[in-house]
Amino acid sequence: MNMKRILSLMLAAVLALGIVSPALAKTTPELPTRGDAIGMNISDFATVDLENNPVDGSIFRENTLTVVNMWATWCGPCLSEMPHFQQLHEVYSATPEDDVMMLGVLLINGSSTVSSGKQVLNSNGYTYYNIVHSSTFIDILYTTDDENTGYVSIPQTVIVDRNGVIRDHIVGSFPNYAQVDNLVSDWLEVLLEEEAGAVTPGDVDNDGSVAIGDAVIVMRMAMGLAEESNIDAADINGNGSVDIGDAVQILRMAMGL
Repeated sequence: MNMKRILSLMLAAVLALGIVSPALAKTTPELPTRGDAIGMNISDFATVDLENNPVDGSIFRENTLTVVNMWATWCGPCLSEMPHFQQLHEVYSATPEDDVMMLGVLLINGSSTVSSGKQVLNSNGYTYYNIVHSSTFIDILYTTDDENTGYVSIPQTVIVDRNGVIRDHIVGSFPNYAQVDNLVSDWLEVLLEEEAGAVTPGDVDNDGSVAIGDAVIVMRMAMGLAEESNIDAADINGNGSVDIGDAVQILRMAMGL
């Protein structure tokens, strides 16, 4: 087990006990910089929200893009940027077709508790969804600890796609809403383009659904009665060719089997 992983587990355990001084986590008023969590898949996390309802990584599947911000109640830079995230939440809640979610992750540490977190949110009228940290989010924080010092900076914010993969990682607070908006707008455009070009396995005729007609098309291709096309969607079993097995699997998919 490498040193970074050991430190991550140690901090997670201490945070759970609530005995670490907030001074152990440095905060910074500087402009945000990029962190090293880009490419991490965090779809396996499991925790609870501030009302103790269970939450897991399936929450990412509901939106094209999720903005995840990690904060604590004693962190001044964290509190200073929260109005920007509330504004982002209000903008995209008004246009749900844009598939953007704002998600806060409250670090339970010292005076930063569920109770104090709810007080911050309620007193400021922040209505975006917030959950309690899990070890997954501690791992994200520690990707910034390249020298294994045991110190990390908050706030930290990540852009997560529908599959739970971190596409961007920002360390530090956003000084204004424009920076947040530009970051999200740029990434939303990229992710929507990716989703538009994505291949749906079995949807050989590209009509947006897997149906018996798709199985028939693949059967004809496998028998040499039709020219092979849309191979990525037709080759269900991944053996590099279109065969009867692909047609059978698509038929089963179309029948809900």
